[in-house]
Amino acid sequence: MKTLARSFALLLCAATFANADWILVQKTTADGQEKEMTTKIKGESARVDIGPEMSAIMGADGMTMLMHQQKMMMKMDLAAVKAATEMAAKMAGGAAGQAVAKPVATGENEKIGEWNTEIFTWEGQMGKGRFWVAKDFPKFAEINALNDKLSKTMGNPAASIAPQASDFNGMVVKSEMTMMGKNITTLLVSAKEANVDAKEFTAPEGYNEMKMPTMPQK
Repeated sequence: MKTLARSFALLLCAATFANADWILVQKTTADGQEKEMTTKIKGESARVDIGPEMSAIMGADGMTMLMHQQKMMMKMDLAAVKAATEMAAKMAGGAAGQAVAKPVATGENEKIGEWNTEIFTWEGQMGKGRFWVAKDFPKFAEINALNDKLSKTMGNPAASIAPQASDFNGMVVKSEMTMMGKNITTLLVSAKEANVDAKEFTAPEGYNEMKMPTMPQK
């Protein structure tokens, strides 16, 4: 259960959503292990594929996690999503719903790929990080607004773990964070508007549903 809560929290920190159809590719390195993460977005639904091992489908009803090698899936309604995040917060010594410090501009600038960025830092009870923000990223306000909207729909769990997308006046194209005892670097490789098939947001056939682990009592 601890592994599930930790994975869920890290996923929320990395996931990005938008109002139109988008496909975003990121490289994520956690404790020296690099994975490619592809986010496919259609309206207010998102599918995040983390390497070939795991996917998460998120929407207004909750989340479905897919474990591809085992052909297993686990469905989490909004209440379960909130409980998992609260558990993750407790593991890190915090509490879900607490105020999170805002990121601070350093005045430093650096080019990341094709983007001119400004560097922000952040430090809170749940961790710390550096963020490279591209203020001229196309439609960044749309992407950030829906990211926070979906977070609020799911009980706003990410708000107690890390800065929100709307805390930045631009698109975060690179981040280096220390969260839940893990060092995580995320780099945006590509972002493009493209038609995404609605079938991407349904669980594949042949997957068996596993029971959601029982959450510890408060």
